Amino acid sequence: MKQKVLVLLVLILSAGLLMSGCFGGKETPSNDAQQREEQQEEKQPRGEISTQVGVFQGMADGHSAEILVDGEAQVYQFFDETIAASFETLEPDTEIQFDVELDAETDQQTVVKLYDAPAEG
Repeated sequence: MKQKVLVLLVLILSAGLLMSGCFGGKETPSNDAQQREEQQEEKQPRGEISTQVGVFQGMADGHSAEILVDGEAQVYQFFDETIAASFETLEPDTEIQFDVELDAETDQQTVVKLYDAPAEG
C-alpha cells in the first residue's frame, strides 16, 4: 500500500514539474525584451516621410510647433526630446528644414528630424 502511494506521489510531482516547465512563463516575453520591441516599433516609420522647409513661428505647446510652409501656417507635433530642445532654442522667423512623417490614417504630421541649417538653393 505504501509503495502504491509513493508511486502515485512521484507521478503527481513529475507531472507538475513537466507542466511548470511547459507553461512556466515561456509564452510572454520578459520585460526587457518587451521594452526593446516597443522601442523598435517607435523608431520605425509608420507613414510617409518628406523633407520640408519653412519659417518657425513659435511653440504651440510642449510638443507642437507652428511653422509657415509655402506661406501657410501649420502645426507639427514632435515627441523626441532632442527635437524639443532644438525647437526651444529657435527664435521666431527662423528658416528651418525638417523631416515630417505623415500618418495616413489620422493625417497627423510629426517632425522626426530637425536639420541644423536649411538646404541651400
